[in-house]
Amino acid sequence: MDAIVDSMEKAYQEFVTAAAIVLETSEANGGKQVDGVDPSLESFIRHLQLFKDTCDEAQEFVEYLKNSLECGKFPDNLSYSPELVSDNDHSDSPIKADDDKTSKTCKYIKNLE
Repeated sequence: MDAIVDSMEKAYQEFVTAAAIVLETSEANGGKQVDGVDPSLESFIRHLQLFKDTCDEAQEFVEYLKNSLECGKFPDNLSYSPELVSDNDHSDSPIKADDDKTSKTCKYIKNLE
């Protein structure tokens, strides 16, 4: 997970740097478009695409985690219902400690989207 965040941060910083270079180049030319292909603009576009790709990879990782936690099995409004549990048998409680932790994690992940 740290590697993904580090990768996103690096791609973002490179994207911002490329954007700054485009603005500086444009300012140096008095806002006039230079003939031919501007290398700083090409770099900006390349870094923008790299940043988008990195974000897509991070989103895929979040989806993978979500699926590995089986978040799809938990409703958005998970609640405890004592009527569903008989007085004699609490082993089939609708919410177990692990399920509650997992459901909170899943709710958090769903809110990230």
